[in-house]
Amino acid sequence: MLHKEVKNTSASFAHIGEWLTDQEADPSQTMLVSEHTGRYGEHLLRWTTTEGWSHAVVKTTALDKVSFEHHRKTDQWDASQLAEYGDRFSDRLHLTEAPIPAVGQIKRLQAERRKMVDQRAALKSKLTEADFHDADMSQLTEMWNQQIQLLTQHIDQLEQTMNELIRQDPALSKRYQTMRTAPGIGPVTGRFWLSLFAEQDQLNARKISSRFGFAPHSRSSGSSVKSPNRSTGYGNSEMRRLMHQAARSVANHNPHYHDYYEQKLAEGKHELVAINNIINKLIRLYCAMWNNQAEYDPKHIQKMIKKYKKSA
Repeated sequence: MLHKEVKNTSASFAHIGEWLTDQEADPSQTMLVSEHTGRYGEHLLRWTTTEGWSHAVVKTTALDKVSFEHHRKTDQWDASQLAEYGDRFSDRLHLTEAPIPAVGQIKRLQAERRKMVDQRAALKSKLTEADFHDADMSQLTEMWNQQIQLLTQHIDQLEQTMNELIRQDPALSKRYQTMRTAPGIGPVTGRFWLSLFAEQDQLNARKISSRFGFAPHSRSSGSSVKSPNRSTGYGNSEMRRLMHQAARSVANHNPHYHDYYEQKLAEGKHELVAINNIINKLIRLYCAMWNNQAEYDPKHIQKMIKKYKKSA
């Protein structure tokens, strides 16, 4: 098997195209396979998308299916395992394309904003604790206040930049404005959904709930045969955080979801189970709005209740 190192430059990626051409590889019959490798993977994906080569990006855990040598880790070994995985599981490969530039920029700014928000929260926590110290904390509190003010300014600037990127793209702007009409979706959650799904016309609510650890799964093997279904709790931490906040918000402020929340508590459900149920309801609502490109209708729930009563 041929092994050749390719540097993270446009010129080096071009050599891949030249080599594939020399091998008489047909773009319609050829699939490049790589794993998530940070910036290198992003640049490679952008090159393959631009040049028209099919490219599948697989999880780093995918190689566990073709390799039992877990202690072996070299670029050459990984490349050979990726080639074997692509050959053996070709029917499971999914085409991956580089994100729209604006979406990629929003993703990066979103991640940086989250770091700044966490830093600001940590500083605010220090300010709260400063009152309980015997030592003179005036100098430190002044410094922390200055840092909080600076972080707040930077967060505002990042949000303005992201909003401008959305405004400049008609398709993104329409999606964003539509999703913002939904209960529980504020500017941060709206931008995050765009960054995740902007290039998908149709969303599957069940797959999204499962992907982000909200969908309940059965536990019915061995000693767990009588265990109740439960969600995994795994998934993108930011998505889980934002959807939890959205569910809390509608449970407090939206009459329909508030009644549902109180009903589940009255049935003896744990509050987190009730919140998780609301999250799944919201995901189904958001996906329906996304797929139909329709704004939220506040009267929709009442219409469905009346329809249900008539059919009963």
